Amino acid sequence: MDKKNKFNKTIISLSWFLCSFFFFCLAEGSEDFDALVEKRLSKNGTVLDLGGLKIGISGAKKLAKMEILSKVEILLLQGNKIQYKGMKALAKSPFVKNIRQLDLWGNYLGDLGLKALIDSSNFDNLKTLKLWKNEIGDDGLELMINSEKFKDLKTLLLNDNFITERGAGYIVKVDLSNLETLGLFRNRIGDEGAFILSNANNLTNLKTLYVGQNSITDKGSISMIESSQFPKLELLDLSLNGLGKNTVKAVFKRNKKNPIQIIYR
Repeated sequence: MDKKNKFNKTIISLSWFLCSFFFFCLAEGSEDFDALVEKRLSKNGTVLDLGGLKIGISGAKKLAKMEILSKVEILLLQGNKIQYKGMKALAKSPFVKNIRQLDLWGNYLGDLGLKALIDSSNFDNLKTLKLWKNEIGDDGLELMINSEKFKDLKTLLLNDNFITERGAGYIVKVDLSNLETLGLFRNRIGDEGAFILSNANNLTNLKTLYVGQNSITDKGSISMIESSQFPKLELLDLSLNGLGKNTVKAVFKRNKKNPIQIIYR
């Protein structure tokens, strides 16, 4: 009986120890995260670079509660896999209202995560939005394009997503006259999407356009090269589309009249 009591006491003591250790680790983790954020914050408090740290959903939720964000104008969160729930937490944060540049590359937000960003009244000052590799499709793009808050964007990067010619159609239907850089690299717009963009009348200030690796053929590329709808265009990236001699001829012809940098290999 004594041995049994001693065993029970040992189990209870061990349980208390493990519980205490668990909560200690939680507290330590919170302190470590706070210290990490402070370490990655610029001296003037306007730039926070947490790129590649894999903070995940839990890190995004912690970050959303930090008042230190209130002065941040550039928030770099690339490669953190914060997903929909992490984006939802940040979208509800009262401390993100001064952010003008938001880099969300590689966070697998999906259309739901993008919707959380769109529906937020706290991200109304964005000028640069980078959404590379976030599993965004045409439906998510339609929601974003129809939102008034994005009409002031100067840079929009949607590279490496699931956007088709339908999404290209959404892009040309709204006022994007402030947009200077549009990234659609490694999507699925094809020739039809290229034709749609070539005839856009809402991208008059566009300086850089990335449409590489989109299954565009010579027909689609030539329509973009010869388009007169981009009067300020300086760089057209058509790389990795498997283009042929007709594209080369169109590039040569275009550059004799109005030289711009065209990448087609």
